[in-house]
Amino acid sequence: MTFPVSNSAQDDIYDLAFQSLHDVPMMFFPKAWNAAPNMTMTWSQADFPPNPRSDIPKQPGVYVFVVVADLFGFPHGNGLFYIGKATNLHERVGAYIGDVDLRFLRTKRPLVWRMLNQWNGHLKYFYSTTSNENAAKQLEGHMIEAFRPPFNRQYEGSTSKSMRAFV
Repeated sequence: MTFPVSNSAQDDIYDLAFQSLHDVPMMFFPKAWNAAPNMTMTWSQADFPPNPRSDIPKQPGVYVFVVVADLFGFPHGNGLFYIGKATNLHERVGAYIGDVDLRFLRTKRPLVWRMLNQWNGHLKYFYSTTSNENAAKQLEGHMIEAFRPPFNRQYEGSTSKSMRAFV
């Protein structure tokens, strides 16, 4: 097996800069997992953007963006990037579809824009319906505290304070 070799130091610097754009710190924190309530949800999965979008229900629920490498038949090369809640999952996914290919300077959510555009073609959209909006909000909060996804920023105050101490 051979790997490409750069032609110059400038190519090496470019490669390092390009690679650093794809660096996403992930948190694996068993203490938070152990503190999560024992809830079993039924999840549906779609490529992002979903095709057809009409398959996404018009109900409240929680959704998760996962980047999937899908290489070598290895099913575990994934990263949970973002967790959200929706009063209407169908409408909410439409807002994300609108952010794909949007000019960066026009976005109000730069982290979400980065996730959608940088990993476009490798995103999976998981969703689970809930009985109402309040249940979706509660589930989202539990999931964010347990998984601490890198593209969410609304952690509980004590968690945010602790995380900032190490940045």
